[in-house]
Amino acid sequence: MISRISGTFAGHVDGALLVETNGLTYELSVPQIVAKALEATPIGEKITLDTIYYLQVEQNRSTPILLGFQNSIQREFFEKLLLVPRMGPKSALQTFARPVSTLAAAIEGANYTMLQTLPGVGKQKARDLVATLQGKLAKFALMQDSGLDEQAKLAALAMHSDVAGDAVQLLRLMGYKQIEAEKLVSEALALENAPDAETLVRTIYRMQREKK
Repeated sequence: MISRISGTFAGHVDGALLVETNGLTYELSVPQIVAKALEATPIGEKITLDTIYYLQVEQNRSTPILLGFQNSIQREFFEKLLLVPRMGPKSALQTFARPVSTLAAAIEGANYTMLQTLPGVGKQKARDLVATLQGKLAKFALMQDSGLDEQAKLAALAMHSDVAGDAVQLLRLMGYKQIEAEKLVSEALALENAPDAETLVRTIYRMQREKK
């Protein structure tokens, strides 16, 4: 299993990225959102991608495919997309054409109009996305995509044992500043005594939607 790759950026080819490491060049299929974010990356720059490795089976032939993501949150969200009926890796890569928070908010809010603007998503696929994933993507909808950086990811590894601390660190992973995350968690705890961090984050998401 290949879960992460670090190496030298070697260019683009047919909607994929090339990464050279230890004398080998790997071709990684990536979602449109990742390709766009990395389109200006200069050849030779060091790059690290979270990955998913799978075998694509077509007509009794297995082809190894490596998928690349900028961070673990993108990878986890992609894995959620694969839960949707008739949503294979190729179609999921097409669907993943907007930031994580935008897609998650559209699914949580049953925004069929927005979902149908995604490549390969018609009325039925939009309904499948909502029916399968609504209520499961609150933490992704809260994500501040533009604020996600390595410092936030490293901070998120320092998990506390209590629910509030876990929720704060989860928000840090999603790009929120420490003070802002603590404020949101405090406000949510005033409304609900959540049993775990995921439940608390869903409460925060609901509060944020009600303010709009």
